[in-house]
Amino acid sequence: MTGVRAAVVVLLAAMPAAAQDAPAAAAAPRDLGWRVRWDDHPEIEWAGRVRVEVRARLQGDSHASRAAVARADGDSFDVGRRRVGIAGDIGRTVEFQIEREIEHAVPWRDVYVNYRPVRGAQIQAGQFKLPFGLEETTGAGDLAFIYRSIVSDRLAPGRDRGTMLHGRVAGRTLGYEIGMFAHDGDNARPRHGSRVSGGRTVAGRVTVEPFRRSTSTLADLQVGAAVARSSLPEGFPAVRGRSVLGVSFFDPDVWVEGSRRRHGVQVRWRPGPFAVAAEFIRVSDDRRGQGSTGSDLQPLVARGWYVSGTWVVAGAAGAAGAARPARPLLQGGFGSLQVAARRERLVLGSLSRTGSLSASPRAESVPGGGETATTLGATWHLNRWVAVEGDVICEDIGGPAAAAAPRLRVWSRLVRLRVAI
Repeated sequence: MTGVRAAVVVLLAAMPAAAQDAPAAAAAPRDLGWRVRWDDHPEIEWAGRVRVEVRARLQGDSHASRAAVARADGDSFDVGRRRVGIAGDIGRTVEFQIEREIEHAVPWRDVYVNYRPVRGAQIQAGQFKLPFGLEETTGAGDLAFIYRSIVSDRLAPGRDRGTMLHGRVAGRTLGYEIGMFAHDGDNARPRHGSRVSGGRTVAGRVTVEPFRRSTSTLADLQVGAAVARSSLPEGFPAVRGRSVLGVSFFDPDVWVEGSRRRHGVQVRWRPGPFAVAAEFIRVSDDRRGQGSTGSDLQPLVARGWYVSGTWVVAGAAGAAGAARPARPLLQGGFGSLQVAARRERLVLGSLSRTGSLSASPRAESVPGGGETATTLGATWHLNRWVAVEGDVICEDIGGPAAAAAPRLRVWSRLVRLRVAI
């Protein structure tokens, strides 16, 4: 950790100077149309036509838990993310982003091109997140917690290859996103061949900001709804119950086939230094022809919700700007401090009980499992590039009723140092 602390001190001292001095250093080649600067990221621009940002992210996690830990291979300290990428635009009508993990089983993250032919309509193609899930489609640097909710991690689709039409209309009060994707995202992608995930997927989302034009505290209120439908081959589903730290508590070893349907609703409101967000997601897997006599069985369902709230205690103008302190550390201030709380619930299994519970792969009623979690967190943004986060999580986990497994209560402590340029 000594090297990490030293790196942070150097970054704190060097970043403000780099952000201020880069334009001056680039003054010499301006006659060629080139400009170099550092605002949020190191940036190169040519004649106002091409702009390229260089991005990098490094984070280290420390954790202590009374349960097994799957996210960090058992180590108490883990360098969880080492990520590099570029982003920019060409002619102010084409945007692009390429982002890659270093030393990761699935290295490529967002790799896409976005074209803006007319106002109110854009076309995006490549690999990116499906338009589903408020928290899932929020950038990691804008999250108030170290990990996303278990509902978002387990039920929202995540990234995949596809094409999407999106935009904002009606004075930017109405947003729409609709796309076709190769699969139903990497969150539900199986790690081995014994489980199946969704095939070709259609996904869409509509968001409304009804008071956007007002000057009241409701101006930022946003509500939305999303749907997704995927083809589902025969097999055991890859949507499973996992704790916050990635340990399995429910593996539905039942046969599914047909379609996978996702439905979600979301709400977000950020009045001043406060922010409130809530979301409900439901995933339903068909079980066509999976009865012992070839009959259709009731779908296997996973559903969950979360409610979260944050408060920027000091150092930033409002909740939307918590990651951009008004007075950074070593620049006349101490950065910004944000505290947060979240309550969530995830349940998997059959919705109705039409027969006795059974662990058979072709049972009509599947014994379910569930988890309820409460998270308290705090984030100290030293400046725009460096943050220290801490979370305390209490999980109540229950396995399948047919297994007569005892309920578990698990406490975990997480600390993260994050550097992003």
